[in-house]
Amino acid sequence: MRVAYVIWIEALESPILKGQVIEILEKMGNNLTKSNKLYFFAFQPVHHILLHYREIQNIKKELNNNNINLIIIPCLILPRFINWFDAKWYIIPLIFVYTFPKLLFLVYYNNINILHCRSYPIMLAAIIIKKIKNSVKIIFDPRSDFPEENITAGRWTDNSISYKTWKWLEKKYLKESDVTIAIVNTYVEHFKKISPNSRFAIIPNNVDVKKFKFDNKFRQKFRTENGIKNDEILFCYCGSMGNHWHKPETYAKFIIKLREFDIVHSFLFITTNVDSLKKTFNQFNIRQREYFAVSSKFCDVPKYLSIADFGLIFMNRYKIAMAIKTAEYLTMGLPIITNQEVMGAKEIVDRYGVGIVIEDFENIDFKVIENLVKRKSKISLKCRKIAYEKFSNEKIATQYMQIYKKLKN
Repeated sequence: MRVAYVIWIEALESPILKGQVIEILEKMGNNLTKSNKLYFFAFQPVHHILLHYREIQNIKKELNNNNINLIIIPCLILPRFINWFDAKWYIIPLIFVYTFPKLLFLVYYNNINILHCRSYPIMLAAIIIKKIKNSVKIIFDPRSDFPEENITAGRWTDNSISYKTWKWLEKKYLKESDVTIAIVNTYVEHFKKISPNSRFAIIPNNVDVKKFKFDNKFRQKFRTENGIKNDEILFCYCGSMGNHWHKPETYAKFIIKLREFDIVHSFLFITTNVDSLKKTFNQFNIRQREYFAVSSKFCDVPKYLSIADFGLIFMNRYKIAMAIKTAEYLTMGLPIITNQEVMGAKEIVDRYGVGIVIEDFENIDFKVIENLVKRKSKISLKCRKIAYEKFSNEKIATQYMQIYKKLKN
């Protein structure tokens, strides 16, 4: 079994890639037998390689120590094309030209028999290679509903050439891949409408349960220094703010509505977008004493989550996403409060009973939230248990290895 995990111009040093890819690869690498090989093909812009040379070398060394062979594939690509999220139709040939010949060479040179393709860009080259070398198996790991994301972001319309082109390719990818990874069942339902006969495997977002540990000492220290009472409930949001999905306006409306809630409470926002958050909250006349906003390094996120009691995930528009923070909240023992628009998180909450789903911000049933608060201790234990059983790095790595073995056999 010779597997290559492939990415297209995602920064190797980013926390998301480290958590979702590198840590999982390392877990798998530690369990490889001598007859199996695991490669990590990373297409990287030349200027990015030069700017982050030392960091990339450290990552390469770390991966090598865990039996993963990282191969950096330089790309002479303009910085304005780095954000492939806005990859309009005319960029598709450019991506193919960069990826196909190099990937074809690496597949033959390393005798790769399974290509695990993260997201959409690399898939076109992969399925052409499969037609040339039909012994190669393809895993399509979309991570999101990319064409619909661009509509939500306001970049495309459903009549635009870019949207129609990517939807045509998406159908091709689903049909030609040997298996498509779905984060939750909402992804399966979405993709089955496009390609009913495709084969799917559900593997959710992962979390390092060893790093995301409750820190009671920091909780008490922060609460004491900031005048948060022992019986005061702290609702928390952790993640980017002000993008196309997690809008501060949505959370502002929730804060204002919860002024009617008769249990003492406040809000915590762990985000790098503190300034834009405060600006929006000022526009909504939300007082400084109603919330705390902190910007934290990723390694310190578990400490700040320890301060909180409940995790919030709200979107103002429909999305099939589960959100990485769902697994992080659960690992920290934080019951989740989400709304109907976050379909993946809603699915997790409904399936495992680890929180509540708000149907309408204008007509919130406060008794439901009050009941959740009363049952917090019991539900927190369930959250942690579910995180270990369903979302831990070890569990996810095992699931990927099982797929590799099935495809090989």
